[in-house]
Amino acid sequence: MQETFFSSEESSENLNKEEKLTPMMRQYKEIKNKYSDSILLFRMGDFYEVFFEDAKIVSDLLGLTLTKRANVPMAGVPYHAIDNYLSKLVKSGRKIAICDQMEDPKTAKGIVKREVTQVITPGTIAENKYLESKSNNYLVSIIVSKSENNIAIGICDISTGELCVTEIENNNNNIKDFLGEICEEIIRFSPKEIMTIESVKESRIIKEIQNRFSNIFFSTTPNYTAEYSYAYKLLTNHFKTISLKSFGIEDKHLIISLLGSLIYYLQELSKTSLEHISNIKLYNRKDSMTLDYATISSLEILETIRNDNNKMTLFDTIDKTKTSMGARYLKRIIVEPLLNIDEINKRLNNVEYFYKNQKFMYIIMDMLSDVGDIERLASKLALGRINPKELVSLKRFLFSSLEIITELVLNNFDDVNFEEINDIKIITDLIERAILEDPKIVLNEGDIIKDDYDEKLKKYNEARREGRTWISELENEYKSITTINNLKIRYNNVIGYYIEITKSNISLVPKDFIKRQTLVGSERYTTSKLMEYEKTINEANEKSYALEYEIFIEVRNKVNEYLASILKMAKIISVIDVYASLACLAAEENYTKPIITDDGIIDIKEGRHPVVEANLKNESFIANDTYLDNKNEHLLIITGPNMSGKSTYLRQTALIVLLAQIGSFVPAKSAKISIVDRIFTRVGASDNIAKGESTFLVEMNETAYILNHCTDKSLVIMDEIGRGTSTYDGLSIAWAIVEYLVNEENKKSKTLFATHYHELTMLEDLEGVKNYKVLVEEYKDEIIFMKKVIEGAAESSYGIYAAKIAGTPNKVIQRASEILKKLENEAGIQVENIEINNKKSPDILPFNAKFDEKKEEKINSEEKIESEIEKEIKDLNINDITPIEALNLINKWKRDLN
Repeated sequence: MQETFFSSEESSENLNKEEKLTPMMRQYKEIKNKYSDSILLFRMGDFYEVFFEDAKIVSDLLGLTLTKRANVPMAGVPYHAIDNYLSKLVKSGRKIAICDQMEDPKTAKGIVKREVTQVITPGTIAENKYLESKSNNYLVSIIVSKSENNIAIGICDISTGELCVTEIENNNNNIKDFLGEICEEIIRFSPKEIMTIESVKESRIIKEIQNRFSNIFFSTTPNYTAEYSYAYKLLTNHFKTISLKSFGIEDKHLIISLLGSLIYYLQELSKTSLEHISNIKLYNRKDSMTLDYATISSLEILETIRNDNNKMTLFDTIDKTKTSMGARYLKRIIVEPLLNIDEINKRLNNVEYFYKNQKFMYIIMDMLSDVGDIERLASKLALGRINPKELVSLKRFLFSSLEIITELVLNNFDDVNFEEINDIKIITDLIERAILEDPKIVLNEGDIIKDDYDEKLKKYNEARREGRTWISELENEYKSITTINNLKIRYNNVIGYYIEITKSNISLVPKDFIKRQTLVGSERYTTSKLMEYEKTINEANEKSYALEYEIFIEVRNKVNEYLASILKMAKIISVIDVYASLACLAAEENYTKPIITDDGIIDIKEGRHPVVEANLKNESFIANDTYLDNKNEHLLIITGPNMSGKSTYLRQTALIVLLAQIGSFVPAKSAKISIVDRIFTRVGASDNIAKGESTFLVEMNETAYILNHCTDKSLVIMDEIGRGTSTYDGLSIAWAIVEYLVNEENKKSKTLFATHYHELTMLEDLEGVKNYKVLVEEYKDEIIFMKKVIEGAAESSYGIYAAKIAGTPNKVIQRASEILKKLENEAGIQVENIEINNKKSPDILPFNAKFDEKKEEKINSEEKIESEIEKEIKDLNINDITPIEALNLINKWKRDLN
């Protein structure tokens, strides 16, 4: 039936006047009202159409031509090209509802039945083609208790089936710290969407989260979905259990409410049962190290600070995985360093297995190259969206995975626990028997199922092949009858089978030929005999296509029964991929296995910065030692010129510790790493203009956070604290921070403190403080940065030399040198009378910023004169002198002081 969207009276003004709407427009309006917050892609024949405001938005985003009919804005995209357009819409952060035709328009009675078959948001994308292969696509769900003193957080990736949940409590009744913990957890997962229930939108916590993550898509779901009884029933139905005890959440009401609303939301949008989300991982945040945003950013773990996609992150450097699943697993564990020594050593031992068997390691890595993204294909299988080609790919990937597991078992790799081998064999055998090796993607056009799989299908396909023979024979017959040698019988989807005859041969056409179509250079005909053949062939095709579709759905459903085994296989392969990748990294980059302890000592011999070393082209990286303990050397003050390598040294220490605690070998000759509970960094400086925060305020915010949250077991990296303000303020703050980290109970973190305030080197008298400097050699007028960290305090910053080699004009360099000499000849920063805040230290710090003997003599002379004047004043009896004598004395004292 031909559908009409617009009547002669249709217009955007008449959209709300029911009597003016065509039946199709009424259908559109009803569906659009249900999905008013979405862009509605409305299937009409071979196109997805958008109307009204949706059309304006889509035309802008996709660069489509905006047209109007009856004053209604509209645009459209071909249905076969929808994937390309959807990708752009999804990346723009829009919510999209896809409305499909649920019946064949040719056989429909009245308006074609249409339904929304899928709603896509940034956090609910399951199609691999819209996603980054090496990154998860997380949706974070949050629910807040009535008291707002605890929250539940759920993390789900619908494209892999991963679902985990935790709770955070405001134990200290400190809203700022509470929000900080929540934000840290969100940052760790880098979600594409944040979801909550409607009633908590006005919560101060949710409002603050929306404010802090304003660039992330935010969504809500109805309140009733989080009601405990509703949520409990929904979850037990979904997981097919009678209780939630096996997941460890039976008595956790807030988590149950959260998961109920989350699963409801995902089911509602995907329009499926989400069978691949088959487990809940309840995790304790204390089981792994928390890395705050400043640390993840400044250590450039996942992105460079400039975000320039130049592959110079820690992840890019250590990622030698061969599968997308392995890369995603590595990206996950790199921001979740472990705190349990046994778990770390288990990973290290598995990496060591491959490291010690490198020939076998490269064999396994080569085999892993043949394994595609089983995880995401399994999700498409569960969602009912896997196509025949993808099902064949799944078979191939599962077969390759079985071969890998067999090799591992034969080579005595102990950490493989996969009892579902028979399940995988059943799956691969079924797909092998049923599906063609190169099937069509479209389900209703045949060429999917092998003939031998079904007898009835075999007969239909024989009839189809026989029909093609009939057509060929009929063509030859008509060539003979008409003597037209270039006569052809062809087929297209519009008019079916036809006889094509060129204009030059029209006079030879028999009278029983029926004209169908006239073209520029030819005429198209049919005959009663050709129409009979066509009917027979079409009936065979329709029956064959319908049966193939039916068989494919049966095969897909049968494979889906083994979904749990497929997902378990995917998990094992991703973990093996990471072990082999880290072993390959260690072998190729000369990394060593760290010794993990809990004795408070970090002892790194010849440590190297993994990223800097990997990107050096024509020079070797200068390795350095690092030693930190709980007593004698837990705070190192590091001085040295700009560009000498201080920042690199600081970061490399943090990265070596992080790598050790994710279970990786490390870039060093040897490394003994005592577990740290947190890594904090205050490195670099930049304005936060959007929040009205200056460079210095950003620096102080991060510093305050570190001082409030670090413990005796933390590793703290501080680089140039105080440089964002005046010299005196900066030195005072830096000084006080060092004292705090040395003296305060439970705050004596292992700290690397790089500074340009050389005055701080006098704090070595404090217990636990040690001075180190970056070695510099002077040769003629040149400065050579040796990049070597040694004990001692630096004597100069060589700032002017750094400016010179950076290309600063000579006039500026000369003038700067003149000013420096003048300043050095005057008294520098006086710190001699500052009392060090530590009982074991001397009460007075006898030190000048620019100390030399002449200056010391001058200071001593001044002190002597002041002392003599003071004595004369004390001894003076004002009753014994005249006013003239008093004036003369004052004049004398003035001359002496000058």
